[in-house]
Amino acid sequence: MDAPELAIPDLPALFCDSTDLWLCYAMAEPAEERYAIVQFTGVIDHRFSPINDQGLGKHPYARAGLQVYAFNEITDSAETIEWSVLRARHWAVTFKDNTLDVIARGAKVVERDVEAGSPTSALIRLLRHEGVYR
Repeated sequence: MDAPELAIPDLPALFCDSTDLWLCYAMAEPAEERYAIVQFTGVIDHRFSPINDQGLGKHPYARAGLQVYAFNEITDSAETIEWSVLRARHWAVTFKDNTLDVIARGAKVVERDVEAGSPTSALIRLLRHEGVYR
């Protein structure tokens, strides 16, 4: 997945239904108030934890070489092995103040360079347009 670089600092927005999770975050470039939206499909599990950039060594998969401010795909995690029948993949998205772990079948960038006042407003606009959120 070729996701745009994360901005620092950040305040991402999340929306999850029974099968998908959407993540909206500020992009590092080109300017303020520009957002990208990533959709994780076939979500099996997710957790948003307070593991920040300075505490990344406390993440259960820190030894996998997690990079800060990045989408890290972890291969052969306990979760992907447990859910291998579902073709699970594991991403750890590392922000300034939090880390999002997602176990899902896939991920794709659905929007880039969205202009909005906040990641929440950008995400709600997309979800309304797609008929997910009314």
